[in-house]
Order: sequence, then structure tokens, then C-alpha cells
Amino acid sequence: MAIGSLIPSQLIPGISVLVLLLPLLVIPHSVALLFWLRFNPRKSSTNLIGLAIITVPLMAQWPYAQGEEVSEDEVKIATYNVRAFYQTSGAAQKIGNWSQQESIDILCMQEIRRSAATPLAKHYPYRTYAPRAKNYSVAIYSKYPILKHSPLVYTSLSTKGYAKTSAQYADIALPFDTVRILNVHLSSTGLQDQDMDVVHSRDELLETGQFVLSKLAATDKNRGLQANHIVEWVKESPHPVILAGDFNGVPGGNLYWRLLRQLDDPYILNGYGTMGSFEPLARRGLFFKIDWTMHSTDLHSKGQYIENINLSDHRPLVTRFSPEPPTPQGD
Repeated sequence: MAIGSLIPSQLIPGISVLVLLLPLLVIPHSVALLFWLRFNPRKSSTNLIGLAIITVPLMAQWPYAQGEEVSEDEVKIATYNVRAFYQTSGAAQKIGNWSQQESIDILCMQEIRRSAATPLAKHYPYRTYAPRAKNYSVAIYSKYPILKHSPLVYTSLSTKGYAKTSAQYADIALPFDTVRILNVHLSSTGLQDQDMDVVHSRDELLETGQFVLSKLAATDKNRGLQANHIVEWVKESPHPVILAGDFNGVPGGNLYWRLLRQLDDPYILNGYGTMGSFEPLARRGLFFKIDWTMHSTDLHSKGQYIENINLSDHRPLVTRFSPEPPTPQGD
């Protein structure tokens, strides 16, 4: 399974799908570890290493922490695939109401339909879209001044349209630092809710499984190419980076491990609340987090959580930042 994190998916499309199977290895590794500790401790190292490899992507998907008390000086940044506001009637207004109730300072959105966004946009004086002239785009809405911004293009993709242009950056003056927000949307898997309906026979199960895997593999190459651009954009930033978006993949793949060399994932130690950011999967008991927010190591996050609201087929991921590192307990 670790091969899925080592090999870029543009080289072997579908390889990152193996990461989804990592949780299945916890039980056999744990049983083997207990066995070797009891009868031959010297042979337990392999299983210890295996569990260590599995632990990081698991902690990046499932919450273990408790939320810290809200402070006045913290900044909240959310990433949210809003599904063009088609999920429910009045979605833009409801998302706007939610963003104010939760005191969201910066909202990174994917699949926004600008013609329907007015009820939400009125809450944020600083806004930028990519591409600039399209109704369907990614967007960053901010209550803090945007000093510089630009669309970003996945130039290595051969396709045209939204998949090629669904990225942007904005340099934003926060109270404690100027940061570069990278808002990205990696190629969609193309899966529809009905693709994952319950099947009634073994043949239907095999057929559905093959269909789902073929869709995942078909778009995996594009996400691998997009990953190369994202790593470079992070490296080239003149400011500390906050990378947010819909990655259409769980933490643990090749892109995730490459980003961990430069960025922190606050969900690993400070994730709490609801499990699973993609509602159609979460409804079926598959609590995968395919929306991520990572940040430069010199920024201080004090918690990250998934908000349990049903205003899109995704759930928003909120990250709380503070000017200074959290005070260790007991000080």
C-alpha cells in the first residue's frame, strides 16, 4: 500500500487508490506486533514500522483532539466546495449565514457559480476569482485586505476548461502576518451519488466496484500532473503559505507526502469534530477527508474541524490560526 504514496499517479494512474486500503492493515499489523512482542521481540520492528506508516494518514483523516477555547485574536479560514450552490434552495444565502455564525474570516471556495453568489459575497469586501472572466470558478473571499492575487493554471494538463484553471493565490494581510493563500481544486473523480448505491448481488457488487475504480483511475493521472504544479507553487511563495482546497483524494498519497516536507497538516494532532468531508461517502459510513488545509511551519494553527452542515455535497473544513503558538498545558 505504501507504493501509492511513493509513486506519482501520473506515472501509474490509479496507484493512489491503494491509499484507501491502508486502514485494512491496522488489525493484521497489530495482531502480528503483539504476537512477536510475546514470542520474539526482535522480529516486531517490521510491524512497528508498518503501523507508523499507517498512523500518519489515518490521523490526517479522523479526528482525535478536543477543540480549544475560542479567542478574540484567532483567524478562521475555511475551504468549501459549494457545488455551484445547487445542493439546496437558497444555498448561497445559507452558506453566508453559516460563515457569519462561525466567524469565518477567509472562505476558499471551489465550484462557485458567481451569478448566484451575491447573498454570500456581501459579507466579504475582498474577493478574487479564477479564472477571472468565467461564471464557474474557484474563489477566495476575505474580510482582510487582499494585497495581490492571480489565477494559476495547470499548464501540464492537455484538457481545457475548469480542470485546467481551478487554482489561484491571494496574498492577504492578516493581523499577525502576510500570508499567501493557495486555493486549489484537483480534477474530480466524476463519481455521482447514484454510482455508490447499494447493490443486491455479488455480480452487481463486482460490476459497481470495477466501475468506481475505473473512474478513479481515469482522473488520477490529471491529479498527479496537478500535484507537480502545487508543490512548485508552495516552494515559490514569498510569504508563509496556507494551502486549501478540494483534493479529491485522501491524505496519504504521493502529493500529501511531498507536501508534508514543506507544510504542516493541523488535522493530524488538532483535528476534532465531525468525520468525513464528502457527504455522499460519509452517509454510507466511509468517512474520508478529501478536503485539506495545510500551512507553513512558521504559522500557528490551534485546531481544525469539519462542519456538519448539508449545504453542498462537501462539508466545509475550518482551520483556526493564532498569532502565537498555543500555550502548553500546565504553564
